[in-house]
Amino acid sequence: MKVLPIARILLVDSQMERRLATKSALSALGVGSVREAAALDEVTDPAVLGSADVLVVQVDDPEDAPANPFRFGSGIPAVLIAEVPAQLLVRVASRAGYDAALGAPLAPRLLYRRIGSVLQRARRLARPAPAVAAQPAADLVSAG
Repeated sequence: MKVLPIARILLVDSQMERRLATKSALSALGVGSVREAAALDEVTDPAVLGSADVLVVQVDDPEDAPANPFRFGSGIPAVLIAEVPAQLLVRVASRAGYDAALGAPLAPRLLYRRIGSVLQRARRLARPAPAVAAQPAADLVSAG
């Protein structure tokens, strides 16, 4: 994926060992940069918004998953990771404003690919829509 070597990922996880393992795995796969935090409270600063392309939040219990603080207007896609059944995880992630959800434990390559897909989707949505060619008024009126 072309976007990942330049991607700036913000990884939030309260478990330091798991956070470091995820960061190392993403770095080994060629992600541009991975910044880490133990809690979302550390990343609500507007300066952080400009320094991240994707937010990845890993939690133990999805019912305690924090709402995505960047879902309104910032354009930063977010991925939620938790170890629960897929149906519950998708429902919780959707309610909390995440763009994607993954069940844990997960292969780093799967997370890498999911980050790439949410980045591509966000970039497609950010592009202006192509202009529709307007028909001349004379074509719309029949002679008669």
